[in-house]
Amino acid sequence: MRARRIFAGLAVAAAAFAVAGCGGAGGAGSSDLGGAASIAPADSIAFVALDSDVSSAQWDAVDGLLRKFPAHDDLLAKLRATFEKRSKLSWNDDVKPALGSEVDLVALPGKEPQLVGLTQGGDRAKLDALLQKLDKGVATEQIGDWTAFSSSSAALDAVKNATTKLSDNNTYRAAVAKLEGDALVRAYANGTEAQQLLASLGKQTPAAAAVPVAWASAEVVASGDGVRVNGYSHDGSTRGSQPEFRRLPAVPYASSLVDEIPSGALFVADFQVTPGEFQFSTSGPLPAPVQKLLGITPTFLAELDDVLGGETALYVRPGLPIPEVTVVTQPDDVTQAESTLADVLKTLRAAGAGIKAGIDLSSIPVFHKAEGGQLIVSTSQQGIADFTSGGAKLSADPSFKGAEQASGMPAETTGFLYVNLATSLPLIRALGPLVGLKLPPGAGQADLGALKTLTAFGTRAGQDTTFTVFLEVR
Repeated sequence: MRARRIFAGLAVAAAAFAVAGCGGAGGAGSSDLGGAASIAPADSIAFVALDSDVSSAQWDAVDGLLRKFPAHDDLLAKLRATFEKRSKLSWNDDVKPALGSEVDLVALPGKEPQLVGLTQGGDRAKLDALLQKLDKGVATEQIGDWTAFSSSSAALDAVKNATTKLSDNNTYRAAVAKLEGDALVRAYANGTEAQQLLASLGKQTPAAAAVPVAWASAEVVASGDGVRVNGYSHDGSTRGSQPEFRRLPAVPYASSLVDEIPSGALFVADFQVTPGEFQFSTSGPLPAPVQKLLGITPTFLAELDDVLGGETALYVRPGLPIPEVTVVTQPDDVTQAESTLADVLKTLRAAGAGIKAGIDLSSIPVFHKAEGGQLIVSTSQQGIADFTSGGAKLSADPSFKGAEQASGMPAETTGFLYVNLATSLPLIRALGPLVGLKLPPGAGQADLGALKTLTAFGTRAGQDTTFTVFLEVR
């Protein structure tokens, strides 16, 4: 717990350091981000690199995005003041001189993972002082031109005495080859090492064991029109290589429902449902309190398998007193799906009755219609009528088209999520109090007009899976 607190504090400090320094001269790239991989042991479970060079092109891009918000200067001033108040650290005296051009974190294998931080270019004495203020048990050691720090002397020795390095590990090299050269954050995890650790700790779920991952990597990248998170993973097995491997990987598909969902949707989640999808979920259940709240039981999951199938979409449109919610799906047996729908709705209404809100969620009317092999379920008759009509559709919606282009979403995905922030955020502000939604302090007054859309999607090629989240800021 102590190590987690130390490194969480340092990560926040590094991020705050960079954001508070926005507006400085740009130009220096972060193409060498993750340089401490040449120091980290080859068998490291995970490796995270954070660009803390405020003069880098990436932080210059972040500054450009923040300047699209009218409260840019106030935001940065409040961020710095809040950080100093909560951390009880002096910005100029404690933090700024201590951090170098990047801060890297390494997780080493063992009965319990040991964390080691590495940085270079900062003031060593200031770093030592900062670490002692965070926790007096943290030690530092110079390894080459990097300063390593950890609450475990054994972990420092493991890094210092490593004979093979992470940068030469073929698994690591394959994972980071997917990443862009310029990024704010880069992360890597060795799936095999991580799953072995989870298994030894008794924390690996059957679902995780059924889909082994050889490696995973991710990055956060800022650009002129938004912030992108890219994630990559490589499946470490093929179907049938393990007795417990029961679930087929998601297959990319071209959405047909975008040509049927009405234009003007605030939120759209589109995905494929395969036979037995929810029965598989029983092998890796959610925490008991969450299951109880949502009414999730094996019977309910089996009922969902009857109701949902094929390409399925859940979307939200403006409505009063609350937004309209519609689900469209393509079950194998529409007649059976209609028959089972009543049981599913009964369970959901019971869950809604247990949620405290300004509106009785359990009393919201639900309508449905079966047409053309599809089951349409909506909280309004108009929702069904607009879906089946020939009116304007999502595929021609200017906001959705812009989000597709800005995010780079391909024609075929393994599923996607789209949120029209420009329209939905004002509605949340207006309607949130009616349903008991408490907004963060100041959120009701902040000008967030620069936030346009949020798009997420997945793709897959062979054993490689890619996941992208893009926040559009204009």
